[in-house]
Amino acid sequence: MADYTIAASTFSQFWEIATAELNATLTEMLFYGVLLVLVAFALNLLVRRRAAGGPILLIATCLMFLLATVQFIARILASQKAFDVLYLAVEGQFASNSALARNAAAQNLALNFVEDVLLVTNNIVTDGMLIYRCFLIWERNYYAVAAPAILLFVSSILSYLAAYEGDYPTAAGPTVDLRFGFALSVLTNIVLVGLTAGRILFTRRKAQIAGMHRQVLERYNTATAMVLESGGILCAWVIVYVILRSISPPTVWRVFRGGMAQILNIVPTLIVVRVGLGHSMSGSDSTLKGSQRGEKTATSV
Repeated sequence: MADYTIAASTFSQFWEIATAELNATLTEMLFYGVLLVLVAFALNLLVRRRAAGGPILLIATCLMFLLATVQFIARILASQKAFDVLYLAVEGQFASNSALARNAAAQNLALNFVEDVLLVTNNIVTDGMLIYRCFLIWERNYYAVAAPAILLFVSSILSYLAAYEGDYPTAAGPTVDLRFGFALSVLTNIVLVGLTAGRILFTRRKAQIAGMHRQVLERYNTATAMVLESGGILCAWVIVYVILRSISPPTVWRVFRGGMAQILNIVPTLIVVRVGLGHSMSGSDSTLKGSQRGEKTATSV
């Protein structure tokens, strides 16, 4: 359609979609580079150390990195396809409703749906790893992690449903608001942070009563701060994303959507690296008992 001239409003619509996809890709590329470095450190530390739960953490780290990589590839493909759609729109392929244009739009939509499904799956792995960490700190007490496990299950079901209905809407409209799934995810992280940090502070109190050295008590403080920081980063990012998605154009909120997939993996991987470098300790009673005998102990969260 050599004589076709696209309307300015139509071009703006397709251009906004393409630039939003590009913004998300650039953000995800930046954080994927950060994750790549952290994963290299984490795998090295996990292979060398023989701490409790090491094999499970190693498997979880590898799985998170795999999901992060697949999401990054899907993001690049979705961005490329968005610009293909823009090019076809300028050519007038959408005006003529050509099969080429319909296929390009369908492929772009499918890639975005794959991203959404992978994000929910990634969140299950990440929160599952954090729940396992909380489980270890609570000395393998299943009751302690029951609440966050149930919240994770419910939020995952709702998020999968919202992902499908958001990308493939029906005439009746969506039955689940995508933001509700994210809100439950934030609540899950808040509960996990409270349980983990609370247990460490409780054990710190017991250690203080037992007369442990200030240096050991400060390590409990460091562990608590690390838990609060990690939970705070995840919650803050999701909250900002949900707010911006409600009030901002796609070129803005897609930046936070692009970074979310990698932030989900960066935070727990950073914890593994910091713990492996000896920056924290767990709140187990065995540590307290060992220190009472004058032994110098170091454990990990």
